[in-house]
Amino acid sequence: MEQEIRNLLESVQSAYEQMHIEKICNDMMEAVLPELYRIRAEKAEIHKRPVVQYITSRVKTPESITYKLIRKKRKVTMEKAAETFNDLAGIRVVCSFQDDVYRVKKAVEKLQDIQIEKVKDYIAHPKPTGYRSIHIIARVKSDGASRAERNSDLSPLRLEIQICSAAMHYWAMLEHQLSYKNSRINEEEYEKIQEKLKSYAVQIADIDKRFLRVRKKIDKL
Repeated sequence: MEQEIRNLLESVQSAYEQMHIEKICNDMMEAVLPELYRIRAEKAEIHKRPVVQYITSRVKTPESITYKLIRKKRKVTMEKAAETFNDLAGIRVVCSFQDDVYRVKKAVEKLQDIQIEKVKDYIAHPKPTGYRSIHIIARVKSDGASRAERNSDLSPLRLEIQICSAAMHYWAMLEHQLSYKNSRINEEEYEKIQEKLKSYAVQIADIDKRFLRVRKKIDKL
């Protein structure tokens, strides 16, 4: 089994390089990140406080792609990942409070350089794991597409912009680590940790709401 996974990983790694996936994803993010930094500055000026704490970005690695395809029980090829994954390129905007998440969402939806395909509100409708955030799935418009993408046989890749509270961001980091190790740890232990994380997500959501109520009271002083 380990040898089979190594073979699949090598195949994905080779296609990843040949298709210039990292270059395409970085070009997409570079087209959008300046606009997100502008939104951060504008919101801070309007509200006289940091609405956005920080912004992170990443390109999914061949190893992460391989294990996700296995976990999703899909054909383990780079073509299948490009076709079905929304998050080969991912940007996370970490906000101070829950209402700030929606402020940033509205601003992102007005950007001219992206074509939004879907908005997933996991705050109103949490994931089964308890995770709460906003996910915006978009394509960078053709005039911002990279040369690597225009010269490839891939259909335009999608970019995922996640917007969440600081507390939920730290939760998501742990949940990601757990998912990444899903195929490597005891199933019973995995389920125990997953249940703990789910209960913590509910607690974090409650704390986010409490912090928001306190901030609104302070705003009125």
